[in-house]
Amino acid sequence: MSSNSSTSHRSLELYTFSENHFEKHHLKNLDELESILGSDKKYWLNVHKSNQEGVFLDVCAYFDLHPVALDDIDNTEQRPKLEDFDNFILIVSKMLYTKSNIDQLEIEQISIAFNKNVVITFQENEYDIFDPIRTRLENPNGKMRKYGTDYFVYTLLDAILDQYYVILELISDQTEKLEDDIINDLKKVHLADIYKQRKSLQEIKKIIWPTRELVSAWRKSDSPFITKRSAPFINDVYESAVEIIENLEMQRESITTLVEIFMTNISLKQNEVMKTLTIIATIFIPLTFIAGVYGMNFEYMPELNWKYGYLSSWIFFLVVSLMMMYYFKRKRWF
Repeated sequence: MSSNSSTSHRSLELYTFSENHFEKHHLKNLDELESILGSDKKYWLNVHKSNQEGVFLDVCAYFDLHPVALDDIDNTEQRPKLEDFDNFILIVSKMLYTKSNIDQLEIEQISIAFNKNVVITFQENEYDIFDPIRTRLENPNGKMRKYGTDYFVYTLLDAILDQYYVILELISDQTEKLEDDIINDLKKVHLADIYKQRKSLQEIKKIIWPTRELVSAWRKSDSPFITKRSAPFINDVYESAVEIIENLEMQRESITTLVEIFMTNISLKQNEVMKTLTIIATIFIPLTFIAGVYGMNFEYMPELNWKYGYLSSWIFFLVVSLMMMYYFKRKRWF
């Protein structure tokens, strides 16, 4: 492990733990690790990039991570995957969260490098979903202190996948609300709202499918940093990934159904408008015909000189209109 330059203390958060030991450190620079790291304990170094552009490079150089690993960590457009190196295993995953509502869905890459006694998590921002893990780590009777680093990494992955459930539940709730609005008050809903839901599901699909492949690669790995003891736990993560995919497909079907309901309701509304216009036009057809007849400029039209001709024509118009409306009502056209 080589020496390194100073970094912001906000960027480096170190947890030292074993079955009978727990400490938390906020490091000002990586050189402080020399007096802390040893072989008898386990370590979790949580690195926030924040505004420190070189902090990932510094940490990778300090722990002698492969240059390919650094490229994977620094490139935030990576698909979730697992890479097996000689001195570390690297897992690239995606963390989903929302700070306000589902419309502001945040997708952040989080990379996890680990070996027998060190776990390093690389995050873009300080916000994360690992507070429950920090709390569990303080418990001296929990598995996290007794088991190896592979179990600790399992808890990180499990927390990431649990958040997928939370996001999918939020999307499901919003989908149900959209469905209610479409049925009860179509004016509240725009097609863009539905497609926004679909886009969120597509983003999650891009993440969860390779995540399942990642976990599958873990199950098949023969790395010395992965023990048989962690097999049941990683199987649990794999099953969670499969369940999320099934949930995702159900949500996509719901969105498709929602689009169909929306378009059907729009068509029904248009049909209602067209029916109303057709009824009005139909009522005015005989009236227009009568008005047209008496609007002709023939010289011999005796009704034109009749004293009550004008009044009679209005009475006739009203009678015809009411009779037609009564007929349409009987036919339940409106």
